[in-house]
Amino acid sequence: MSNKLIPLTVRSHYSLMWGTDSPASICRAARRMGYDRLALTDTDNLYGMWKFLNACQEEGLTPIVGAEITDPNKNHRAVCLVKDTTGYANLCRLITRRHRDPAFDLSIALPRLANGLLVLTTHARLLAAWHRAGVHTAAALPRRPPSPFHPVVQTARGLGIPLVATPGSFFLEPDGYAVHRLLRAIAGNTTLSRLDPGDTAVEEAWLAPAKEYHRRFAACTEAVDNTCRLADELAFAGPAFGLVMPPWEDTRNLSADDCLRRSAYAGAHTRYGEELGEALVERLEHELAIIARMDFSAYFLVVQKIVSQSPRTCGRGSAAASLVAYCLGITNVCPVKHNLYFGRFLNPGRTDPPDIDVDFAWDERDAVIDGVLDRFAGQAAMVASHILFQPRMALRETAKVFGMPDAEIGEVTRRLPWFWQRGELDAGLLENLRQRPETRHLDFVHPWPQIMALAQRIIGIPRHLSVHPGGVVITPGPIRDYVPIEKAPKGVPLIQWDKEGAEDAGLVKIDLLGNRSLGVIRDALTNVRANGIDFDESRWEPEDDPATRDTVARGRTMGCFYIESPAMRLLHQKAGNGDFDHLVVHSSIIRPAANAYIQEYLRRLHGGSWDPIHPLLADVLDETVGIMVYQEDVSRAAKALAGFSDAEADGLRKIIAKKDRQRQLADFHDRFMAGAAIRGVSPDQAGAVWQMMMSFSGYSFCKPHSASYARVSFQAAFLKTHYPAEFIAGVISNQGGFYSTFAYVSEARRMGLVVDPPDVNTSSIRWTGKARHVKVGLMAVGGLGGPTMEKIIACRQTSDFKDITDFLDRVQPHEDEIRAMIHCGALDTLDTERSRTRLLWTLAQWQAARRRSQGQANLFTARRLTVTETPPPVFPPEDPATRLRREYAALGFLCSQHPITLFANVIMTMHTVKANRLPGLVGRRVRLAAWLVTGKVVHTRRGDPMEFLTFEDETGIVETTFFTEPYRRFCHMIDRNRPYLLAGKVEANWGAVTLTVDRVQAIERRVKGEG
Repeated sequence: MSNKLIPLTVRSHYSLMWGTDSPASICRAARRMGYDRLALTDTDNLYGMWKFLNACQEEGLTPIVGAEITDPNKNHRAVCLVKDTTGYANLCRLITRRHRDPAFDLSIALPRLANGLLVLTTHARLLAAWHRAGVHTAAALPRRPPSPFHPVVQTARGLGIPLVATPGSFFLEPDGYAVHRLLRAIAGNTTLSRLDPGDTAVEEAWLAPAKEYHRRFAACTEAVDNTCRLADELAFAGPAFGLVMPPWEDTRNLSADDCLRRSAYAGAHTRYGEELGEALVERLEHELAIIARMDFSAYFLVVQKIVSQSPRTCGRGSAAASLVAYCLGITNVCPVKHNLYFGRFLNPGRTDPPDIDVDFAWDERDAVIDGVLDRFAGQAAMVASHILFQPRMALRETAKVFGMPDAEIGEVTRRLPWFWQRGELDAGLLENLRQRPETRHLDFVHPWPQIMALAQRIIGIPRHLSVHPGGVVITPGPIRDYVPIEKAPKGVPLIQWDKEGAEDAGLVKIDLLGNRSLGVIRDALTNVRANGIDFDESRWEPEDDPATRDTVARGRTMGCFYIESPAMRLLHQKAGNGDFDHLVVHSSIIRPAANAYIQEYLRRLHGGSWDPIHPLLADVLDETVGIMVYQEDVSRAAKALAGFSDAEADGLRKIIAKKDRQRQLADFHDRFMAGAAIRGVSPDQAGAVWQMMMSFSGYSFCKPHSASYARVSFQAAFLKTHYPAEFIAGVISNQGGFYSTFAYVSEARRMGLVVDPPDVNTSSIRWTGKARHVKVGLMAVGGLGGPTMEKIIACRQTSDFKDITDFLDRVQPHEDEIRAMIHCGALDTLDTERSRTRLLWTLAQWQAARRRSQGQANLFTARRLTVTETPPPVFPPEDPATRLRREYAALGFLCSQHPITLFANVIMTMHTVKANRLPGLVGRRVRLAAWLVTGKVVHTRRGDPMEFLTFEDETGIVETTFFTEPYRRFCHMIDRNRPYLLAGKVEANWGAVTLTVDRVQAIERRVKGEG
């Protein structure tokens, strides 16, 4: 008996909600068990194919590519294993049909696409039919050999079809069955106790050693031997597409290279004038040569065509370092003027496909993508995102299948950070929760420890497929020949791979992304022009405007794209510089691992002496005072100090940013230290440079990306400086800034603007600004639906509303909508006394008349309701506090004042200072009454949580720091809907004032008039 066996039916966790383990884990386990080959056959997909191929290479295994195809309408299934490139293309087509053809019938579809495939099935009738149709088939024997009289065995014997052992696996160890059952219960939205046997795989569906399979198949050893014989026919080890570029056709029959050259020079003359300098031409020629050599010309031309359809875009990422891209109008920042390094985007040694990222206004992006998908129908699709279980989701879903009450689940999960990621788990889930300040007081009694243990095991497992924010792939031929295609819930075609898989395959991606700030700038400029101001964008250079630079330097940039976060505003205040070049530096140096270098940067910026770590880096880091700021600084330093090639340096940069990097990073470290030593760099100097490189772990940015965004930041800052009402209206209307509407309304008041309440006769759906007034848009009214807003605007085209009865007759809103409009003041002008009580009384009268008229009026006849002419009674004066409280409930803010003023009588007794006085109180302890705006939890070097919170009162905004102990004591009590009494010490760092808080007390609502 042979000791060999090849597992031919293995499922990973990409068999969604069935499999439990990653392709990498499966390959490691297979190698430990002595296998040298195995197949990955996930159900109806190739989601994990590239991770499987990479893991096989890492473990020294020979991969077999395949998939299990199911019939959605019948209990039919088949495992298809790829023999050659034809078979791979056919498998992609078959999976595509399975997902996109509502009438898919496996028995009919498979024979038509069977060329190049080995097909395994347990169904006797299908086995015979497919064999007669010329399909290369084998009779699959799952789990254990059946009786010799079993139909599939008899059919195989009669037709000379080989029997093959296919003991399929869904998990790696016997105890993985519990995780498998958990996933099946979550998928079925049921509890563990209600799972039927047919809902799960069998208990022994784990990947066993060959010895165990020999034991199970002792009665049919030929089926075991046939796994090896058949596997020998499966020579395909994965597709080798090379770089897959979008197609380009020119009506003049010019090559893509010629078309690109002509377009680039035409654009250069538009950007720079008729006389192009020698340096400019030299760089243009250099880039065109590299682009042509790497066969990227068609890619540039296709992106130019896409971008040309939209009037406002922002090309960003490393592509913004390209002069060709700038001349084509793909990007908007001159790479020559700003010294942007083209090699970060393309260099001769680069083997992976870079992509071009282009931002469009967020509400225009979908139309752009639809246009691309229509133009390249059948050759284009969106890139997928594989959505994984994160700690919060895993915990919630596991508790549900244990039958825990929603209230008890919510008590735990609502205290967890919304973006708690699996990478933040430095201990077991239960231990982590017991250590977290937010949940330390909870008593995790039975069955919570068991829930935690199981939830821990599904963290990181794929839950479902989603659409990448904007990645589009375009292929020269049918895209289904490269990768299986699904249809996303939003209707767009979707490849089955995520962006890493697309990159591994060589599919060059175009990122077409939505950016709300482009919508802000568009709407603000539209508003400015509607106010009668002639604004010429063609001559707009906001970065050269002194007043705008001052706005940036003072950190007064709430609402300004990319530079409005508390950290960015504080950094600009500390630096005291608001010019374009410093903004580019600042937006790149703020990254999670660079805090220590930020302080050193500020010291040097303010005149502190410094020398480069080594003379070889003097030119590399001169413009950033010797501090590594941009991603390309890593690559350039590795080349200058250790002699890395372009490709090696770029590889190091990419590895540093990855999470699972340790093995490869150790190799790079050794090569870096050795190369530095050869060039006379001491171990201490090389170690210091390496340590600075490690500050780029996690996310970081390249200079071209930051420069592109800095351009948008300056446009926003210019508009805020010179047209504040129009700008803040655009920010709130586009609903996408760092802060809430509440915070932006407060900022408007701080800028001296008047916030006018909504009005059904004068408000647009969106917010509008004019002079020093901001008009609240109808969109701000809570619960007011889009159709009702549109109907209000349409009715006003005929005439304004005369009174509330006229409004109700013509618009006929839902009751919750009309009550919200009354409470927020949108109907105040329809009552002569602006009495909201009388408006509510009239509403009640109108509703009574409407009820009386029901059944009497013809359903197809519109008529004005007759309201009883009973004069309204005399109402007592409205309580101001109640009126404001209802307005706040309807809008989420107050138009006339900050809600903290409603607590003035309480705050007066607390001996507090106002936020605008803090700069004069540095070094002193103070008490401040303030409202929470936003916050961010970070971790100290020891891993302890702390938090930076932004508070405000009616006079100003203040950034606060809650170190570990105050955070532990008070984090559970702070939310955004009430004021707090903060006690702490006023600190200053390079002129930026903050409050280090050590005590917090909630201010109770005891307002005059409320008892």
